[in-house]
Amino acid sequence: MLNRIKQKKWVFILAFLLASGGFIIPFWPLEVLGILAAAFGGLGVVAIGLGLLLDLAYGMPTGFLHYLFFPFTLLAILALAGRYFGLRVLFERAGHDTL
Repeated sequence: MLNRIKQKKWVFILAFLLASGGFIIPFWPLEVLGILAAAFGGLGVVAIGLGLLLDLAYGMPTGFLHYLFFPFTLLAILALAGRYFGLRVLFERAGHDTL
């Protein structure tokens, strides 16, 4: 139990470091990695929170992507849905019966 809490703490720290580093150095792939790290690490609230913060900081995209009002939040939701789908469908939670 304690090891699991430490693991979540490091995922939390990594996600915020990547997202804030991508914001300080204007390099958006680091922000995407931060959101994906939080989402795939099981921190859904943190991933959506980071997405909302980054969307508020950058504002609405211009050009062709202006239909995506919240692209980072949408990325966080899609990553959480992918994690849920992957855990539910691809990985069986029930143990296998052996002889």
